[in-house]
Amino acid sequence: MPPEVARRGPNGAVLILLATAVGGGAGYLLQIVTGVALGTAAYASFAVFWSALYLLVSALSGAQQEIARATHPVDRSGAGPGETRRAPVVRNFTLVAVVGVAAILAGSAWIWVGAVFPDEGWALVPPLVLGVSAYLVVAAVSGVLYGLSFWVAAAAMTVIDGVLRFALVGGLLLVTTDTAVLAWGVALPFAITPLVLWLFIRRGVVGRFAVDVGPRELSWNVLRTVVAAAATGVMVSGLPLMIQATGDTVSPDAFGSLTYAITLTRAPIVIVVLALQSYLVVVFRSHADAVLGWVARLSALVLIGAGLLALLAWWLGPWALSVLFGRSDVLAGGTIGLLVATAGLVGVLCVTGAATLSRAQHGAFAGGWILAAVVTVGVLLLPLGLHERTILALTIGPAAGLLLQGAALFRPPRADVAGADAPPVPPSA
Repeated sequence: MPPEVARRGPNGAVLILLATAVGGGAGYLLQIVTGVALGTAAYASFAVFWSALYLLVSALSGAQQEIARATHPVDRSGAGPGETRRAPVVRNFTLVAVVGVAAILAGSAWIWVGAVFPDEGWALVPPLVLGVSAYLVVAAVSGVLYGLSFWVAAAAMTVIDGVLRFALVGGLLLVTTDTAVLAWGVALPFAITPLVLWLFIRRGVVGRFAVDVGPRELSWNVLRTVVAAAATGVMVSGLPLMIQATGDTVSPDAFGSLTYAITLTRAPIVIVVLALQSYLVVVFRSHADAVLGWVARLSALVLIGAGLLALLAWWLGPWALSVLFGRSDVLAGGTIGLLVATAGLVGVLCVTGAATLSRAQHGAFAGGWILAAVVTVGVLLLPLGLHERTILALTIGPAAGLLLQGAALFRPPRADVAGADAPPVPPSA
């Protein structure tokens, strides 16, 4: 797939949003189907595995964002800045990271398996190790595709992964409700998707990109973005795990109902903006002189969307949950509406985070997300009711992170940031 073909067609944002609608929509529908098939109590166990897997995946998505920022197109002759820093930097980093992450997870499992997976235990460790390790390959390939503005291929990665997961888990639900078996259906697409896609994109990628940092700088930058992305995961996919770990024991029905509502009602905002993070990094990088204007417009769009969806959730949420679960006492409309409204703050934090990363302000990027996560967990520890502490944490946490990242964006970027002399991003970005 030559670069000119890969870049041809619809605007990048349109393609990524469409891919998110398909791939993310498949995951969203899968959550609905799984919740109905398992019931609130059994769904809680599945949700904890999903939360643990995607908490780690969210953390490692920082690798994708940094690789996207560092990747620039070159011709096959290697002409242009960064010609000596070619694909082996990304490839070698990914191989070492895959082995390291798998070894750390498998080797440390005896410490955390009882607390994280109290019901299924060791049966969930192998799919977790496979899913997390394989995602590093997804992150590296996707990062290169975003950096090259290969929007069609980047969109295909999202679609194949989401649809394949829906097909696997949906098929397994027809024959079993065993969480340990369903976990393999959740994890396997991370390993299969990059292998399938590479067959079609290899010729358009190999020898056509360079990175603007060496191995040591790439590793250091990735480490900081991974720490920030881990904090992102705490506030998004890791919420069920955090709520369970920080509060008093509640009934499985109460915990499952809240987890289900958080997953379904916040996804239309948070998952969409998260899916656009690497795209936004490239867009902000190519409009460096107008970053603040872009941030203001996109933040306003996210907040308006969150407000409208919150009103809709307040009105229709209780009815929708009562239809799904067959009872009318699942969650109040006000609680559902507030869950959606707080998702808007996380969405804006995704926008400001991408802006700081595009300017190589890695410290502010990581600091904003870390502060947001620490404050979120701290508020979850307060001696309040399940719903009260959750909503308060989801409001105060991201607001704290926004203050830090917003202040950083008003500071002029350093002239000597990594990649400042890198080749310009093509107009198609």
